[in-house]
Amino acid sequence: MLTKTLRNRTLTLGLGLCVSLFAGLANANTVLKAGHASSNTSTGQAAFEFLGKELAEKTNGRITVEIFPNSQLGSERELIESIQLGNVDMAFASSAVLGNFNKEFFALDIPFLFKDRESVYRVLDGEIGQQLLQSLEPVGIKAVAYWENGFRQLTNNKKAIHTPDDLKGMKMRTMENEVHIAAWKEEGANPAPLAFGELFTALQQGTFDAQEGPINLFYDMKFYEVQDHITKTNHVYSPWPLMINPDVYNSFSDEDRAIFDEAVKNATNFQRTQAQEADEKAVANMPNVTITELTPEEHAAFANRMGPVHELVKKKIGADIVDRIVAEANR
Repeated sequence: MLTKTLRNRTLTLGLGLCVSLFAGLANANTVLKAGHASSNTSTGQAAFEFLGKELAEKTNGRITVEIFPNSQLGSERELIESIQLGNVDMAFASSAVLGNFNKEFFALDIPFLFKDRESVYRVLDGEIGQQLLQSLEPVGIKAVAYWENGFRQLTNNKKAIHTPDDLKGMKMRTMENEVHIAAWKEEGANPAPLAFGELFTALQQGTFDAQEGPINLFYDMKFYEVQDHITKTNHVYSPWPLMINPDVYNSFSDEDRAIFDEAVKNATNFQRTQAQEADEKAVANMPNVTITELTPEEHAAFANRMGPVHELVKKKIGADIVDRIVAEANR
C-alpha cells in the first residue's frame, strides 16, 4: 500500500512538473530577430517598429521584435538564406531577389507591368499574389505580406535621361536578378549586379554611373549626395515581401498566431501609407537633384523595348502566370 501511494505521489509530482514546464514554455518570452537592408529611417524600419509595438502590447510583452537595419545581418539574399536556416527570424527584401529562390517571382519584375497602385494591390492582395507568397513554403520561407518598396526610378550622375539612347554605355547597378539585367541591356545601358549595402560606396567611387530604385529609398540612403539626376520611369513596382522562419511561425500558440497575423495586417496598412507619402517628402527634401518627368512618347520609347524581356520571363516561368498577372493588372 505504501509503495503504491508513493508511486502515485511520484506520478502526480511528475505530471505536475511537466504541466509546469509546458506552461513555462508557453509563457516564455519570444524576441523575434528581424533584419533588413534599408536604412533606419526607411518605411520598412518604421513598419518593423510598429509591428514590434503591436505584438508587445497584444501579448503583454511575451513577443517582441529586435530590429537590425542597414544590412547588419547581411545582404538581401543573405537575409533570405538566413530565414531558411533559422539564423534570422524575420526579414523583408525586394521581390526581385526572391526570384532566385522561386522563379515565379520573376513575373513581378516585368517592366512597365503596373500602371498604378490600384492595379498593384489588385494583383498582390488577390489570389495570384497570395499564391506567390505560398509558393515559398517548399523552400523554407513563410511569406506573410507584401510591404511596399515602391515604383522604381532611374538615377545617374551624368545627365538628364529622356530616351534609351541617352543610356548608351552607361555603367549601371542592378539587383542580382537576370530579368532586371536583361531589361537594362535592352534599354542600352551596361548593367551589372551589386549588393545593395555596397551601392553607396560604388556610386561614390564611380564604379557605377547609374542605378535604379524607389525615390524614397534613394533619399533614405542619401544617394542624392552622389547622384544628381532622377528620371521618373516607373518601370517596375517593387514590393517588399515580409518573411518569417516557418518553425518560428509554427511555434506560436493558436492565440499568438492570430495576434501575429492581425499585427502583420495592421503593420502592412501602416507601411503602405507611409511609403505612399515618402516619395513626395523625398522630392521636397532634395532641391539640388534634377528630376525629369517623361512625356508619354518618351515613356513609350522605354516600354516598347521590353518585348524580348517579356518573352524571357515567359520562357523562365511559363506563359500562364505571366498572362494571368498581365490580365489582372490591366483589368
